[in-house]
Amino acid sequence: MLNIPECPDVNIGFARRIYRLILFICFVWIALIVLPPVLANSGGVFATVSDYMYIAFSPICHQEEARSFYIADNPLGVCSRCTMIYAGFAFGVLIYPLFRRISDVNPPSLWFLLIPLAMIGTDVLLDRAGVVSNTFLTRSFTGFLTGASLAFFIIPGFIRFFYEITAYLRQKERVRD
Repeated sequence: MLNIPECPDVNIGFARRIYRLILFICFVWIALIVLPPVLANSGGVFATVSDYMYIAFSPICHQEEARSFYIADNPLGVCSRCTMIYAGFAFGVLIYPLFRRISDVNPPSLWFLLIPLAMIGTDVLLDRAGVVSNTFLTRSFTGFLTGASLAFFIIPGFIRFFYEITAYLRQKERVRD
């Protein structure tokens, strides 16, 4: 399987700064998803900004209106599955410190990610094959689980990445001196 070399725990202060950055970006991203329908209802220039926001989200989501959550008769910036992936990720980031040390940059077992991915894949494949139509509930549930599990891989990955970049730059700086 995936063989990632063990890495010692990083400085807790450094890890917390990266964690807080990820948390902040999550909530900004969720706000950007919710903002288009809110702006669309405001009219005028806000409706134009809303149109551009929907366009900005179009490369990452099909934005099928029948498969979207709504605020005031307007769909969110992305479909229900994508919304729940992002909401699940934000939830996973929030609960991460309850289950793992922030300074631990070693990823959990790959099964923790593969099971939710298999569920989301099965939901899509059964729908495409015409065996069982997926529903708002199945799209939302599988999206949320996948997003939440992704947080447990992305957080240690980002912390490790920035730790190694920082260590490399410090080493280069020492060599120069």
